[in-house]
Amino acid sequence: MSTQIVQRVFGGPETLEVVDVTPPSAADVGPDEVLVRVAAAGVNQIDVMTRTGGGMAAAGIITLPYTPGWDVAGIVEAVGSAVAGLSPGQRVLGLARFPKPGSAYAEHVIIPAADLVPAPENLSDDQAAALPMAAMTAWQAFTDTTAVQPGQRVLITGAGGGVGHLAVQLAHHLGARVIAVASSGKHEWLRELGADETVDYRDGDAIDALAGMVDVTLSLAAGSRDTALRAVRTGGTLIALGGGAEGLEAAAKQAGVGFAATHVHTQRDWLTAIADLAAHGVLVPTVSEVFDLADAADAHRAIESGHSTGKIVLRTNSRLGS
Repeated sequence: MSTQIVQRVFGGPETLEVVDVTPPSAADVGPDEVLVRVAAAGVNQIDVMTRTGGGMAAAGIITLPYTPGWDVAGIVEAVGSAVAGLSPGQRVLGLARFPKPGSAYAEHVIIPAADLVPAPENLSDDQAAALPMAAMTAWQAFTDTTAVQPGQRVLITGAGGGVGHLAVQLAHHLGARVIAVASSGKHEWLRELGADETVDYRDGDAIDALAGMVDVTLSLAAGSRDTALRAVRTGGTLIALGGGAEGLEAAAKQAGVGFAATHVHTQRDWLTAIADLAAHGVLVPTVSEVFDLADAADAHRAIESGHSTGKIVLRTNSRLGS
């Protein structure tokens, strides 16, 4: 048997049920698909939002019952007849079908081959599972939504979270002067990741001093949207996540600031780019907590606490080498 998480009603973490199912086999794999034995699955804020009936559920993309999760790392067990470049026994990571159901909270999952790339050897399984959605969100923000240039001042609010800590690393790699807003306990770590300046979101004077000082702001913390907007100079750019950008566009226009909302999705060239950066040590995911797959509800509670550092990951019993 194979374990997976199933949700039959929207609601709190307790709605995440642990069930045993017959695992898929090679016969179930379509021509362009891959069967993956999951080693770890990343947990993201959008997972939590969707669980409550928001996120992809509110968008009408997710219907019940379903198995949550999109970030996945594991080993290939079988490939479809039309798949090239991936083979059984290979370590892979990916963002499964996002924003459609990805079913990553499971010991086995069938995923389109286009949603997977080889996992860098320097990443652990947990780090590989932590990378795709968060790093692709940062990549989209700084290379697609806008093009961050060397010497620009880039502010990241919520810098200590899953997307934020990878955005700090990416902006630093792109040559920006990075200002990271987070609680003071995360400042030393963020400087090690590439932040040039760190600001405690509770320090009113330091927050006020940012007004009009930056070229690009990535707003990741819901409680700091005003800070993010006020920090951008006239003619600069404010970027927000698509799911939490309500009202910001009008405020940005009134302030003479460009506005864009990111809507990350599974896109192979982005996935390839962030995996390559990880392979070269440019992007290093921080995994602060690891939960067993059966404890997915506790992982969601940790996300909802609002105080997690970096990423949270679910670890399956199907570890590589087991």
